[in-house]
Amino acid sequence: MTPQLDAENNRLHPEDILAIKNISNVCLSPDGTRITCVTTVPDLASNRRDDYITLIEDDKPIQLVAEGASPVWSPDGSQIAYEAEEEGQSGIWIYHVKDRKKRFLAPLYHSAYFINHLTEKNFSWSPDGKYIAYLSTAPFSPEEEGKNIKVINRLLYKSKGGAGRPFFADERLTHIWVIPAEGGHPQIITPGVYNEHSLSWSPDSACMAFISNHSNDPDNNQKCDLWTVDIRTKLLTRLTNGPGTVFQPQWSPDGKHIAYLAINRAISTNDSQSDDMHLYVTGADGGSPQCFTSSLDRRVEKIVWHPDGDSIFFTAGDQGAILLYRVHLHSQEIETVIAGKCQVTDFSVDVTGENIAFLKTDSKNPPEIFRFGKSEGKPVQIPRMNGELVDRFSFSEAEEFRFRSFDETQVQGWLLPPAGFTPEKTYPVILMIHGGPHNMYGYSFDASMQILSAHGYGVVFINPRGSTGYGQAFTNGNLLNWGGGDYRDLMGGMDYILERFKWIDPEKLGVMGQSYGGYMTNWVITQTDRFKAAISDGGISNLISFAGTSLYHSLMESEFNGNIHDNYPLLWQWSPLRNVKNVTTPTLFLHGEKDNEVPLSQAEEMFIALKKLGVHTMLVQYLGEGHGWRPDLKPQSREDLYKRMLSWFGEYMGDERRG
Repeated sequence: MTPQLDAENNRLHPEDILAIKNISNVCLSPDGTRITCVTTVPDLASNRRDDYITLIEDDKPIQLVAEGASPVWSPDGSQIAYEAEEEGQSGIWIYHVKDRKKRFLAPLYHSAYFINHLTEKNFSWSPDGKYIAYLSTAPFSPEEEGKNIKVINRLLYKSKGGAGRPFFADERLTHIWVIPAEGGHPQIITPGVYNEHSLSWSPDSACMAFISNHSNDPDNNQKCDLWTVDIRTKLLTRLTNGPGTVFQPQWSPDGKHIAYLAINRAISTNDSQSDDMHLYVTGADGGSPQCFTSSLDRRVEKIVWHPDGDSIFFTAGDQGAILLYRVHLHSQEIETVIAGKCQVTDFSVDVTGENIAFLKTDSKNPPEIFRFGKSEGKPVQIPRMNGELVDRFSFSEAEEFRFRSFDETQVQGWLLPPAGFTPEKTYPVILMIHGGPHNMYGYSFDASMQILSAHGYGVVFINPRGSTGYGQAFTNGNLLNWGGGDYRDLMGGMDYILERFKWIDPEKLGVMGQSYGGYMTNWVITQTDRFKAAISDGGISNLISFAGTSLYHSLMESEFNGNIHDNYPLLWQWSPLRNVKNVTTPTLFLHGEKDNEVPLSQAEEMFIALKKLGVHTMLVQYLGEGHGWRPDLKPQSREDLYKRMLSWFGEYMGDERRG
């Protein structure tokens, strides 16, 4: 390991990391010459995030729209549709690329009803360029606003919560609407009593594919199916009727097939599914679906047809990386298009299929845009949105390691060295645990890890059983067993690095995590006293009360394979609160006041217990905020969180170089 940063003279601080521009929604123009994206820039002083629609032309970024989202190119590349609130009008706007003028097209009304993390509330040009289809509720009525009484009669009565979001869901239904691209009156295409989402046009612009749950009780299951609707007659056709759920439909270029992602497990959840999604193709008129990615045994994340219709691009996680693949439908051969120790988090393909724009990140670099095509021969970065920041601080790079766990299962992890590392010294190390539980750490940039590194800490992060990227059997490894094998994997990883890396001070170990990582942090401190300090952010402490108060009550059914009321003994067995008397570790609890995913009461239960036990503890509520360290956390809240993280660890395991 070599020195990464002069920690004394050029130390990275929370306000520095907040200057990182987040890039999303990469969209390549049809001819492959230009790229649009959304660039999110935090503003610490005003405590807001500004979303700019950026056009990259001749490898140079040009700001097109302030406070816009979801840019989509017209089929001829002359216009860009996007969502924004401008000039007192909120909805879909059209930007004319040539004359740099914009016009309002249609209002959008968003429901606060939460369906699934993988739901796409997208809008799309028809292939002939004449129409735009979009998802919206009916216009709001004045009677719906300002009520002081909430009558609850449904299971999914909570929204996602957080800054700018209502706490409760509403009764509004989201339907498909179509409007002429040149302007006119919107027409509802799918009136009825169900929600629709995730749109895809047929190549002849006559039909739409979409996803909807038409079961008798959509709040109580994840049985979403693939449907089509004829734009003219409004005739609905159901194409799937399996036990699980489907996502992300994509019509084939010849109009004969529809590709989609699906899981087949009947007991599933709207949060972190244990089953890996796979790529399926079915006939546009129905028939038996065929799976094309089962041989890969990895979780597929995004799909795009190659314009020739003979293959499909897709991304999938693989041992800490997210790679871009291509499956050839006739041979079922899967080839790797973009590989490496990195994560491809988004991509877009032009009309030839020869040019690809994509977002890539690794442990030293935030996500940046790259282009890959025949003319380049290899991926080319265009431009460096965060280049100045990266060059200034020269972020630390994580080192991979693998070890055999208690049952000989191989587990992968990484160790990020402290900035200014020299092997003659010893350093404290923080174990950071990912959320999910079915998420994956790996080759991606993590701001909190880099801040800890800059302040003299090593950071270890491990993918214990239950993580994705290692096959379905590994992902299933913590079902019915939260805090069992996954906990032993984490502790086995700590034992391994302490033996291998002699610069780690075994008397200065800390642990932290968010969401499921917060749960596991709570569990860890009830099982061992080896850690000198802990931080639990948005963590679960009581699986029984969580199941009855969370927006994700179905997560407990999915993870523990049955109705909640049949599983109370098992849920209590794996609840950290059950063993709270064992805790001696000073623990900081961080939680969003409006967190409906892991309700605030989960932190309160653990905090009160530790307080009564005399353990040094503190509970910090972020008023108006939702769940954890996600991008929608306000800049000032994020800065405070980072500073408290440094202060807490500094108090119990720091020295004059840290804090």
